[in-house]
Amino acid sequence: MCIRDSFQTLKGHTQEVCGLKWSFDEQQLVSGGNDNKMVIWNVNYHKPQYTFSSHKAAVKALAWSPHQHGLLLSGGGTADRTIKFWNTLEGREVKSIETGSQVCNLIFSKHQNEFVSTHGYSQNQIVIWDYPSLDHVQVLTGHACRVLYLAISPDGDSIVTGAGDETLRFWKVFERCKEERKIKEYSCLLYTSDAADDLLCVDLGGRRIIKKK
Repeated sequence: MCIRDSFQTLKGHTQEVCGLKWSFDEQQLVSGGNDNKMVIWNVNYHKPQYTFSSHKAAVKALAWSPHQHGLLLSGGGTADRTIKFWNTLEGREVKSIETGSQVCNLIFSKHQNEFVSTHGYSQNQIVIWDYPSLDHVQVLTGHACRVLYLAISPDGDSIVTGAGDETLRFWKVFERCKEERKIKEYSCLLYTSDAADDLLCVDLGGRRIIKKK
C-alpha cells in the first residue's frame, strides 16, 4: 500500500468525524462529528472558521444548497432529531426544526429549491421538503430499518436509498415539471443464486423483476 503524506491536517473534533462535505464553490468544508459538533473550515485557513455545538447527538447528515450561497443544512442523531439551517457566510444558525426521528442523510434537489432527508429510529422514513416554507412535499415509507444511504442520480430526477433491511429503493422524485410529479419506487434486494449474483427488484405492484449483474 502506498501511503502519501497528507496535504493538510485539520484538528477541530474530539471524537470521530462522521460527516464531511465541500461547498459548491469549494471555499468552505464542513465536518460533523460524534462529539456533537459541526465545524466550518475555510480553504484559506488552518483553523476552524466556525464551530457549532447546538446539536445534541452526532452530526452525520450535511448538505449545501446549490440554490443559495452559504446555506448549509445539518442533521442530528437519535438524541437530537433536528435539522438545522445555517448561514455560513455570517456564522449563525438560521432555523431549527424537529423531525421526530434520527436524521441520517440530507441532499438538495438540483432542479428546484427542495431537499430530501432520510431517517432512522423510529420512523425510517424519507421526507421531501420545500424550502424555505419547510412544508412536506412527500413522505416516503417502505424501508424496515434506518435509511443509512442516500444518493441522487446524475440527471437530478431520482434518488436511491439503502437501509439495514438489505434493500435499495429507487425513487423518481424530482421531475422538472412539478405538476407532473409522480413518485415511483422500485425495491431491490441483492441475493445469491446457484448461477450468479442477481438483482431482484419488486415494484409497487408486487411484480418481481430479476436483473443479471
